[in-house]
Amino acid sequence: MIALLILLTTVALGDGTRTYLAESFDCGLETRFTSMSHKGNLETVGGGVDRGKALRVHVRGDTHYGTSMAYRFQDAEHEEPEELYARYYVKFGDTWDPGRGGKLPGISGTYRRAGWGGRSVDGTDGWSARMGFQRSRVREGETQLFYYTYHADMTGQYGNNFHWDIEDRGSLANCQWYCVEIYVKMNTPKKNDGVLRGWIDGQPAMEKTDLRFRDVDSLKVEQFWFNIYYGGKWASPADMHIDFDAVVIADQRVGCLE
Repeated sequence: MIALLILLTTVALGDGTRTYLAESFDCGLETRFTSMSHKGNLETVGGGVDRGKALRVHVRGDTHYGTSMAYRFQDAEHEEPEELYARYYVKFGDTWDPGRGGKLPGISGTYRRAGWGGRSVDGTDGWSARMGFQRSRVREGETQLFYYTYHADMTGQYGNNFHWDIEDRGSLANCQWYCVEIYVKMNTPKKNDGVLRGWIDGQPAMEKTDLRFRDVDSLKVEQFWFNIYYGGKWASPADMHIDFDAVVIADQRVGCLE
């Protein structure tokens, strides 16, 4: 079923935007992603941001996942782009505790070689810019967002955290829907002109324009990586969940629902 739905995922909108994926979860777990794991942690529930269904991702106590879904461009028979926008709505559950942190959906080009899990990169083998979460640094009880980024100028084994800290918009409360927009533009090979941007509820939350993701032009945007992972090496302290809705990836900025 997933393979059949892939054919329906590229839409040219009236404004010229090319939409690769638009997923409301109103049809359950038969989604348009090209891969999906840990399906037992997933269910669709009412109360979506668009008054339909939402995807609920459970993170059980003493575990790490979540889920790991992807929209991989080659699997969907598309050329890999040089830049990508994504938009999704997120709502942390009432018992959500970010603890020491973990990963959220983002964009990557790991090519199953490097750029995640302590597999450092050198500009020729991979890169990634997943979203990350940790305890808020500005408001107690909230969750701080950041880009967890593997890039060619990193000096350690693990990726760098680039916080969404413009006017503290990246600090999110539980039990509330937020519109999260992300953007990655690949750098000119060997130059520090790669771009990361982020918006919360339509307002700027993060910008960095001097990144070096790659030294070779064969590294591009491989996939939108819908990864929910608690950790690091630490596990979830209790059963918790996060809700997602209205996921879109496109070649231009999507914006929030009206």
